[in-house]
Amino acid sequence: MTEIELNGISAGLSGLTAVPWKSGSLNNALATYFCPQKTLQADRPKLGKVFTARNLNRIAGIEIRWTTNLADHLRLVDDDQVVFIFHCASFLQLQKGLDNSPFPASFLQETLDTLALLFPSSDNETTSWLKSIAKIDPRLLKCGSLRTRERRLENFNYWHDQLVILKQAFDESSPRNISQWWFDRRNGVQWYTFWIAILVFAVTIFFGVVQSVEGALQVYLAYKSM
Repeated sequence: MTEIELNGISAGLSGLTAVPWKSGSLNNALATYFCPQKTLQADRPKLGKVFTARNLNRIAGIEIRWTTNLADHLRLVDDDQVVFIFHCASFLQLQKGLDNSPFPASFLQETLDTLALLFPSSDNETTSWLKSIAKIDPRLLKCGSLRTRERRLENFNYWHDQLVILKQAFDESSPRNISQWWFDRRNGVQWYTFWIAILVFAVTIFFGVVQSVEGALQVYLAYKSM
């Protein structure tokens, strides 16, 4: 057994998944483990711009746990409340440039595409968020962005099933606190309805307090005039 882990770059908690390697070459073991997996069906094949790591956290409440273990990339744990993300983009780029890399070139590119999907360099909020996080690969900021036609599940072969599961967890999530309600604008009508209700409630409370103060002041003035 072996873990595809970069111990020289540590951030967060590393996962525990190991790649089976009992016989044959390392290349064959990796090719067998990191093979195309497209067994799950997705109700919504499009991965919209809202589907980013930043929004996984602040909208769905899914914690991002950085890992240096490639075998744990996109793995959901803790009742779908935590997702591991392999952040070592420099390693993937380095392997792409090698003639004798043990990883298939298509697998390396697709893994980089998952990072571009979750951390689009064109999104200023994502960029600012990543810059505030210490001990992650700075090249994660430079993975680029996917175009609309590229953000579809059928374009992913190796990470397809993991993305389907992650997308389902994201789609099925609902706001649990005020912060999530503010950022969750996937359903525009629901979002406006909620905040209008909050506004009406706040205005009602405000005028209720004003009337109470006014009533108390009137009683006080009446008492003073006696």
